Formats: sequence, C-alpha cells, structure tokens
Amino acid sequence: MRLAILDGFRGFFLLFMMIAHANAYLGAPLGKFNHHYFGWVEDAQGFVFISGLVVALVYARRLLRKGEAAMREGIGARIRKIYTYHAALILVFLACALLLPLVGLQADILRQQADEPFVFTLASLFLLTGTMHMGILPMYIFFMIATPAVLVMFQTGRAPVVLAGSIALWLLAQTGWPDLLQLPVEAAAAEAGHPFNIGIYFNIFGWQALFVAGLWIGWLVANRRLDLGRLKTPAMGQVFWIALAAFLILGIFDVMAYTGWGGEGWRRLAFASIDRGNLHIIYVVAFAVNLYLVTWLIVAGPSSEWRGLQVAGRFIGWLFTRDALVRLGNHSLQIFAAHILVVYALSLWAQGREPLAPMAANLVLLASIAPLYGVAWLHDRVKERRALAEARA
Repeated sequence: MRLAILDGFRGFFLLFMMIAHANAYLGAPLGKFNHHYFGWVEDAQGFVFISGLVVALVYARRLLRKGEAAMREGIGARIRKIYTYHAALILVFLACALLLPLVGLQADILRQQADEPFVFTLASLFLLTGTMHMGILPMYIFFMIATPAVLVMFQTGRAPVVLAGSIALWLLAQTGWPDLLQLPVEAAAAEAGHPFNIGIYFNIFGWQALFVAGLWIGWLVANRRLDLGRLKTPAMGQVFWIALAAFLILGIFDVMAYTGWGGEGWRRLAFASIDRGNLHIIYVVAFAVNLYLVTWLIVAGPSSEWRGLQVAGRFIGWLFTRDALVRLGNHSLQIFAAHILVVYALSLWAQGREPLAPMAANLVLLASIAPLYGVAWLHDRVKERRALAEARA
C-alpha cells in the first residue's frame, strides 16, 4: 500500500529539483521563489531521506512477511532497474557528445565525455564519475546495495550498531579524506594520457546518514513501532516553537551568506567550511529541524490551540496529497531521468545565448515542467498495458 503523502513529498522534491536545475540556465525571476533560498534544506536531501523511508516500508514488509531471500530479490530487481536508467542516460550522452560536433555543436555540459569518450563513459558506467546533475542515481545504487544488510541488522536488534556506524561514516566524510583519495586516481589517469575528473559530487559517506535515517524510520513504521501521537503532547508542542526559532535563525543565516550581507569577506568566511557535497553539519541540523516542523504540523497542527497552526497543518496535509505532486512521486525514477534530459537540452539551448527577458525566462521555466507530466502519463499507460497483458496471460 502506498502512502500518498510520501509520494507527494517526493514529487515536490522532484518538481523543485527540476526548477532549480533549469533555472541555473534560464535565470527566471519565478525560479527564485522556492525553499532553496531560505534555510539549508534542498530537494536532494529530502529526496534521499524519503527514498530511504519508502524503501524500508516496501522491503522491510517483504522481509517480515516473505523472508530475507524475497527481500534481497526485490531489492536486486530494483537496483537493476535503476542501473538500467543510469546506463541508458550515460549512453545517450555519449551519443550526443560524439554526434553533436558533426553538426557544429559542442555541449559544454558533455565536454568531459567528448574529450575522453571511452574512459569517461566506462568510469560513469562503473559509478566512479558522471556528468553534472547525475550524482543521485549512482549514490542511490550504492545505498540500495547496502540496504539488505541494514534491514537484516534492524530485524536482529542491531539498529544501534547501524546508527552508530552511520554517524561514524558521516564524521569520516567531514574529514575530507574520501575526497583526497580521488586525487591519486585522477593523477594516474592524467599521467596515462586520459585526464578526467572522478567523483559523483555527493560524498556517499556523508549522504548515507539521510538514507539510513529514512530506513530506520521506515523500519519502525513497517513494524508499527513509531507512535506519532506523542507529537500531540504539550512537551512536543514546546519543541515545535524551539524548532521554529532554529528554522528562522538558519534561514536568516542562509540569506546573509548567499547575499553577502556584511561584505564579501563575511560571505567567504561563512562558506569556508560549509561543504554541501560532504553534507556539512549545518545541512544535517537544518534537515532535522525542517523534518520535525513539517511532521509536527501534519500530525499535531490540525488539533493545535493556535488557529494559524491549525490552518498550516491542514494546508500541508492537503498540498502534499494533491495529484499534481503524487503523480510525479509515483514515477520518481522516470521523472528524475526525464528531468536530467530536459535540463541538458536547456543547457545546450542556453549556451552562447543572450539572457532571456524575465517574462520569457519565466514562460520557458514553466514549460520545462510539462515534459515531466508527459512522462508520468506515458509510464502510467505502460504499466496499465503491462498489467492487462499479465491478467490475460
């Protein structure tokens, strides 16, 4: 059974991931009206966490009902499907990198693949590197490979070991050592005459913390051990106000850092140690704060004595169960792949052009969302035909 609100959140993250990536090439004023500009929580964090939660809901139930072998089989099939999409995108980009120069076009976003078609493509297929915006798929594959062992450890009462290990890996990421290990590999490749960058941008040792947190919460839900009713107690209501204050402080700090309030020196100081790729502590704290706020509003907000919190709670519950978001979340893999193709097409179209007028940029940004819904509609039809064929068989 799917939880519509989880698909709604996943659809929301995919939609604004599309907007943020597309707006990097369009500069549309409308694209700046999103949550990326206040606070340190972006769509990638939410998408990774929700993915872990949904994976646990699906495969923890399979583990409990059908056993470990069935769980591993299901996860293996999912990994193969994700990798198929990843490999297909890589091969499409290889074809574009080789064929576009024949018609006088050079895609800047595919320059590494054009310069080193065999080596870079092979490294991408082995999940060692990738072109821009592609990091989530290989990272997700690594997480899915580890998931069966994690779920079995949860089942056998070793959750504290998993959670402590997750924290240790996150701390390892903050040292920067995993990034340093890339340098000798890149140097050896350059020495061999094939210079290219390795790495998928996301440090999997850092970002696994979000996925494991999602797995743990999903495991608790699958085992009926998560009592969200506790959020309705007065103590949890007081925590909500503290979290709200933290949200505002983090948001103001974010605006200050990005807009350079106080001078360029302050901005450089603010960003000197904040590494999104390693999932710096500020991203972890901000995500935990936002997760608590949203969860409390959905669960306890409608029954709050504060009228404004009642309205906010009902609105969030209503918004994230709308079909426009749920439909995208239902087809998350296909939508993510489609958004990559659209963004790459936009980057090719935008390179070398004069910036669009604000209204034109807004219209193109809105139009870029339409293909996502086209893909969702098409995938629905494919699933319906497949189900009909299986029923007839």
